[in-house]
Amino acid sequence: MPEKANTLPPSFARGLSGMAGAGLITKALGYARDALLVAFFGGGALADAYYAAFRLMNVFRRTVGEGALNAVFIPLLEKEKTRGKAAGQAFFSSSWTVIFFGSALLCAGGVIFRREMVVLAAWGFRGVPGQVELTALLAAAFMPHLVFVNAAALFTATLNSARRFFLPALAPAAFSISVIAVLAAFHYGLFSGLDARGKIILVAAVASASGLLQALALLPLLRREGYGLAFTNPFRNLGAAPALMAAAPAALTLAQDQVSMLINTMYASFLPPGSITAIYNSARLVQFPVSLFAVAAATLSLPELAARSAAGDAEGFRRQLKPALTASWLIMLPAALGIAVMALPVCRALFEHGKFSPEQSLATSRALFWLALGLPAYGLNKVAASALYAMSRQKAPIAIISGQLALNALLCLPLMRSMGAGGLMLATSLSSWAAALAFLAALKSEAGFSPLAIPLFRPALAAAVSALSALALREALAPAGPLLVTAVAVPSAVAVYFLALKVLNVEERNLVTGGKF
Repeated sequence: MPEKANTLPPSFARGLSGMAGAGLITKALGYARDALLVAFFGGGALADAYYAAFRLMNVFRRTVGEGALNAVFIPLLEKEKTRGKAAGQAFFSSSWTVIFFGSALLCAGGVIFRREMVVLAAWGFRGVPGQVELTALLAAAFMPHLVFVNAAALFTATLNSARRFFLPALAPAAFSISVIAVLAAFHYGLFSGLDARGKIILVAAVASASGLLQALALLPLLRREGYGLAFTNPFRNLGAAPALMAAAPAALTLAQDQVSMLINTMYASFLPPGSITAIYNSARLVQFPVSLFAVAAATLSLPELAARSAAGDAEGFRRQLKPALTASWLIMLPAALGIAVMALPVCRALFEHGKFSPEQSLATSRALFWLALGLPAYGLNKVAASALYAMSRQKAPIAIISGQLALNALLCLPLMRSMGAGGLMLATSLSSWAAALAFLAALKSEAGFSPLAIPLFRPALAAAVSALSALALREALAPAGPLLVTAVAVPSAVAVYFLALKVLNVEERNLVTGGKF
């Protein structure tokens, strides 16, 4: 029997709606940024160098900061806060010292060893004259971003622990706004003395500096919560260092999506020019529902899960975990089928402008199709990993994600040979599903949570109906062009899905709709 709507946690639904709204703004700006970038520079070797360099920086960013830091830092801070407000503030100051100086060292290492990193991450670039050198220069330009954005990630985790979610979810929009601004400057004739190579280096430098804006936007709210930016004397009190260092492997596993894409980027460097851009843009599109709902569900539930675990409330832990996993499943499943059906018209509508060709749209859509099939698994993995870390069960997610990355790397070569960039994305999807099954088994073992507590089958039926409606509209409206097809079919399919959930009496839909449908 489905759980009744009035027993679903209203605070979770409200929080999810708020974070989804902030994420929608951030992602819409991100897609505008990416569409303008490929329209201006095309989808060939120049864009490949930019995205390969960005992927290198992004792995470090996601490993040390953002969602990984959230999952590692929040349970530790919640534990310290049980000892009193002063203990929590002292732990924050200690963490701030570790994160700031650790990120500065990482940045310096990235600048010094930029060429070596590029050769390792994009081995195939060695056969293209000047490609390694340009990518290394772009990577060096991106590296200072680590210091700013990891500081912002610490601020975000601290504010999430204080149950502040909206502004931290909105702050990353500074990155897209900065890039859009410099691309607009190019359009209106500024920096006309720069060639295409110089302009893309300037884009990377501006994008890197945007992290400072992100951190500054969060600082006033952080101060209102009672946290200052005083550094801790490393010779007297640096209590956070051992705990954060012990959690470093956990941070790597929570950045597994970026590590998977880095593996794919390495293989794609051997494919024709434009392949790296295709896998980057397909991953960006898949990240839309992941960031809006799966990451939001994991972020919202983590502080409560950590608090329940610290209090020894196993039943409360399971009650809090269920809506997070359910919300992720309810969104990721229809998103997977819908994106697979609409891959080509969406890619054409978003990217096929300026120098981005129809052939590049087709390559991107093929990659997107295969990557989208793993969406439900990505969502489950995000929430499950956060839940296990909230319980201080670090070994299971580390083992599962390590196995996933190894499987992804093993599958890439044979699938790339037969399917090109699409095969690389299929490898990621298959390995993600293997990890999802392992995560569900771990939650059953560690928390006593059964996957059957999630409504699985009726949402699957509703998602199938929604995808069929999108397919019918895609075929019927094809002569009108990809923009109209996307504008009509996507919202119509969403409406059909939620109507089907209502007809099928899936009460858990209120987790996403807030009880308004």
